[in-house]
Order: sequence, then C-alpha cells, then structure tokens
Amino acid sequence: METADQEIRREKVLIPSEMSRTEIMQKYGVSPSCAYAAMKKGWLIKNYSRNQIIIDRDHFNPAVCYSIAKQVFWKKFRWNPVAISIKEDLIQEAVSLMFMQSGKIKAGANEKYNDRYGFWWCAYNAMLAYLKKWINQTEHDVELQDELHPMMFNGNRRWSPEYGWGYC
Repeated sequence: METADQEIRREKVLIPSEMSRTEIMQKYGVSPSCAYAAMKKGWLIKNYSRNQIIIDRDHFNPAVCYSIAKQVFWKKFRWNPVAISIKEDLIQEAVSLMFMQSGKIKAGANEKYNDRYGFWWCAYNAMLAYLKKWINQTEHDVELQDELHPMMFNGNRRWSPEYGWGYC
C-alpha cells in the first residue's frame, strides 16, 4: 500500500535484447502486450499508466494555489454554465493536482517560465479534465428520458443548473 509521501515518477528503462517477454512482465509488472512492444523497441516507460506524484511540501503554499485556481476559473471557465455550477469542485481539483505536482513544477521552473506559470497551467489542465469527465458522466442523466420525443433524443442538449441536462 502506498502512502501519500511516496513518489510515483515515470522513467525510461532500457530493455536488454536477451530478455524474454515473460521476464520483462515479471521484472517490471507490465502486461504481455506492453512487454512485447518493449522487447521490439528496446525500452519502456515505468509507471506510464499511473498519475505522477512528486510532492514538495516546502514549495507548496495553499493560499497562493487557491488564488491561482480562482484566477484560472474566472479567466477560462466563467462563461460555462456547467463550470459555474461545480465551481468549488473545479477549484479543489486544481489545488489537489497542484499539490501532487508541486515538486515537478518547482523542478521545471526557469527564468522565463517561473513556478507560478507552471501552477497556472497545472490548475487549468486539472479543471479542464475534471469538467470534461463530469460532462461525459452526467449528460445522459435525464429523468424523463423515456418520455422524450424520439426525433429530439439526439438533438441539441442544453445545461440548466435547476434541471441538469435537457434536450431542446
């Protein structure tokens, strides 16, 4: 079981040509298809399918991160009625990803692109991913779906904060 302090990093691993597919599967814990592809390419990326977690608690300032998340929301998502209805969730998702990526953002900062720039884009990507996932999971949750006219079922969908997704 992993703790919150354990880092999950991706790294490129070179595979010796004499290793078999079963040896690659056992040593790196990958699927047979991934082991075959790694055998052909000669390398694989460890932890590719897992979220990277690189936490630097000294670099993470919650007040600054909440400020950045609110700025991102008002700059990019204020006109989206779906985003407005789940504003708190979007901001919290952005701050949690900024916390998980705080070490990576600090390492990637330079003179031109400072850490605030990295946190801004981290928040934007987190909000966008959460919003798309939320829309995909809820757009077909219409209570009166059986009573809708068949011709209008695949028509234009509109979001209403009171009623959810509706078809026009």
